[in-house]
Amino acid sequence: MTTTSPGDRLDLALLHALLGVPDHEDGRELVATAREVSATLPQLVISVAAREGTPLGTGSTDELSRARVRSARYARFRAAVAEAAPRGRVVKGPSLAARYPAGVVRPVGDLDVVLPAQEDLWAAARTLTAGHGATPHELTVVTDASGRLHVLLTLAWPSPDPLLEQELRVELSTAAFYGDLGALPLRALLPGPQPLADLLSVVEERIQREFHAKDAVDVLTLLDAGELDDTAAVADALASFRLAPEAQELFALVAAHAPHPALDALAGSLGPLALLERARREAVPARPEPDGVRSRLDAGFPVWGMLLDTGADRAPADRLVLDAAPSGTIPDGTAEAVLAHTPVGSFLLVAGELVDPALHAAALARLSPGTDA
Repeated sequence: MTTTSPGDRLDLALLHALLGVPDHEDGRELVATAREVSATLPQLVISVAAREGTPLGTGSTDELSRARVRSARYARFRAAVAEAAPRGRVVKGPSLAARYPAGVVRPVGDLDVVLPAQEDLWAAARTLTAGHGATPHELTVVTDASGRLHVLLTLAWPSPDPLLEQELRVELSTAAFYGDLGALPLRALLPGPQPLADLLSVVEERIQREFHAKDAVDVLTLLDAGELDDTAAVADALASFRLAPEAQELFALVAAHAPHPALDALAGSLGPLALLERARREAVPARPEPDGVRSRLDAGFPVWGMLLDTGADRAPADRLVLDAAPSGTIPDGTAEAVLAHTPVGSFLLVAGELVDPALHAAALARLSPGTDA
């Protein structure tokens, strides 16, 4: 078991290296660069600076205070979800943050919860909307290769300081990893051990964006806690979930600035696995994306929900119901109208960013019979 404390290596020098800021630049430049990477990354930099004895002014102190208040609110939401849907699993944020050195803030963005079935997701959603003031914010619906419908629902609360930070968000999902819905498919389940679930969730982020300093520090904390010492199990999980190429990239980033014996062992295992996975993806032919909602769902592409209202009496308490417009009720020249009635509101499902106003008006009219569209 590794005995190194993460605090021994998580310092300003490491952050300078990870962010590409020359050593001679001061902390202000480090914070400015961090903010260019991510709006919340300065929280990590400021807290590490404070831990090393850098005096903080009112702005830095307030930024850390707001991060800790935000984290405390998420802890309350997490407890509510655990009570309403005990089979749900929170990934990345809280369990990784608990491994950070005392006083160091892991950047606080949103809260990710993976739930095994729709009944669990909607139980959590009802608790957060009815009991904690959340508002449905975004809905994504997609079918997997077996035809099972998966739901990703984002709930939001207004930002306590909208000029400086984004709204609070909890993402509830019946799938753990969505991939690129092409060569890298949706994978619904999480690995059993929490450290592996956290690691794979961090690695999957590469499908959406470049890795940066927070991802490297997350891996470093897992390494120094000994959670990645069983390199065979880690490599097997990454191969099973088809994330070897992304993990290879992230581990290389960490190893370049904070060498670790487990990384050397993982590099040897992941090399062939990453080559195999890349070849596997390259062999998958590109699929044309259909335009319509129904055809996209049938083909395994996502569709998105535009919130119409928060009425909760049009669907059962434990699942989403799709409702296609009756023939002849759609305005000429507009796309198909498919509504998703859920236990927390009704949504117009759309296939892209642009929505015909006539389609939206017709969808609203269907929710209020007798109203002119």
